[in-house]
Amino acid sequence: MKNRLPQKELSILLPAFNEASQIRRCIEAVDAAVKKFCKSYEIIVSEDGSSDGTDKIVAEMAEGNPDLVLLHSPTRLGKGKAIKNAVNASNGKYIAFMDVDLATDLACLPKLYDVVKSRGGMAIGSRHVKGSNVQRHAKRTLFSLSYNVFVRLLFLDGIHDHQCGFKTMSRTLATAVLANSRSDGYFFDTEMIVTCKKMGYPVTEVPVNWCEHNKNGSKVNPVRDSKRIMRDMLAFRLNL
Repeated sequence: MKNRLPQKELSILLPAFNEASQIRRCIEAVDAAVKKFCKSYEIIVSEDGSSDGTDKIVAEMAEGNPDLVLLHSPTRLGKGKAIKNAVNASNGKYIAFMDVDLATDLACLPKLYDVVKSRGGMAIGSRHVKGSNVQRHAKRTLFSLSYNVFVRLLFLDGIHDHQCGFKTMSRTLATAVLANSRSDGYFFDTEMIVTCKKMGYPVTEVPVNWCEHNKNGSKVNPVRDSKRIMRDMLAFRLNL
């Protein structure tokens, strides 16, 4: 990854795959929210082989917004590689990334940003700590809680929510954490957190307001994807 002086204070990274129905609304909401607490920023949409015209919508919006950047991949890379590409292209001193569905309330973003600036390390949105407010299907909540208990036992990292796609850290730390990252799927977020803690940096969980907006829920299917999740998890554990 590139190592250069930051030109912006904050880079917002949005990995996107077939998000034509909500990408415009997402960018507009993020742009409005960030302006309230940061004047030097960029929004990077790392579009990941979409077939529904997501890239065309972002390209059109970028023509009228100098703070919006489109990274287009003609083929599907996976969330992990999409975020790595965005980090590599970013110009911010700090970076934040989130899911396009904006399940996490954007009002929580400045809280994570302030935590990273004051404490360093990584700040992550957490749905499973005191003060959080979550609206989610019961079955997915049960899967999430079970997954997080298993990860805590396996890695002893003390983190309660490894999957919330709402994180902030310095670009320098993100580059270091992702340097040897292998997972590009569901385990990617967990890998980042555990790696950060193993490197000796703090990971602070910040309670968030979270609401499952997508009618069909997450694109991750716990049953269908469980084998890959377990494979990535065990491979990472053996390589520690």
